[in-house]
Amino acid sequence: MQRRLWLPVLGLLYIATVGLMGGLRGDHVLVGLLGFLDLYNEKSRLFLRLFFPFMLTGVIYDSMRYYYWQGIAGRVHVAEPYLLERAWFGVGGRTLNEVFLAHHGVVLDLACGFAYLVYVGEYLALALLLFFRGRLERAGTFARCFLLVNVMGFATYFVYPAAPPWYVTRYGLGPARTDIHPTPAAAQRFDALLGTHFFDSMYGRGVDVFGALPSLHVAYPFMAVILAFRVAELRWARVPAVLFFLLMCLSAVYLQHHYVIDVVLGIAYAVAALAAVSAWERRRPAAVG
Repeated sequence: MQRRLWLPVLGLLYIATVGLMGGLRGDHVLVGLLGFLDLYNEKSRLFLRLFFPFMLTGVIYDSMRYYYWQGIAGRVHVAEPYLLERAWFGVGGRTLNEVFLAHHGVVLDLACGFAYLVYVGEYLALALLLFFRGRLERAGTFARCFLLVNVMGFATYFVYPAAPPWYVTRYGLGPARTDIHPTPAAAQRFDALLGTHFFDSMYGRGVDVFGALPSLHVAYPFMAVILAFRVAELRWARVPAVLFFLLMCLSAVYLQHHYVIDVVLGIAYAVAALAAVSAWERRRPAAVG
């Protein structure tokens, strides 16, 4: 595999562009410098090629801070998702989010908070394991599915911006406010119990306040389950992956970030991404791994 000078150049251009537009952070510099992996050795070039979709996903998500609010202006759905949720999945005239808001406990606070901290890490760890075990094509499948489901989800944020449950609890069903920022919502209880600030840091960098639909928090673990059942090397991970997926479905609702509707759509988006990537891979020439 030949060295490609354009990748390091592209990384430096990315750093320069973010610097000019404002808000350059250390993680931007790190992502940009990853392009230099192409100059090191064959293994690092292979890693960069296979895991580039993960990096691109992060770049796309971060870029939304420059155009998110302009893209959703005047089109945020607040009451509609809430009323639909209450009609379809309500319990005693309340949404499950409202039930959990009134009835929560330390064990679930810790378990659900932990799930919300590591949901990307779980998916990425399985992809890395396959890479280091030489299952390169399967690692590539993980990366391609991740990019596609995120692009689909990000697009939906603009096509149908939807207020999350915590927003309705805090601000009601009136016209959407645009002077707010993402919040950890009930995940703050995890930090309060442990004396940490994980979620404040995570959500402090976000911008997609009205990106409740679909739940990508659920989409990633569901894809991990399906791919674990497809790859023999991951048979040991199948039961843990299923359990983690179920925990994430609960966490998304329990922590006030998603409705059940968002969870169902997150699964549907994952199925669509898996199907699209699988169809594309079947049409490609056979690859080793």
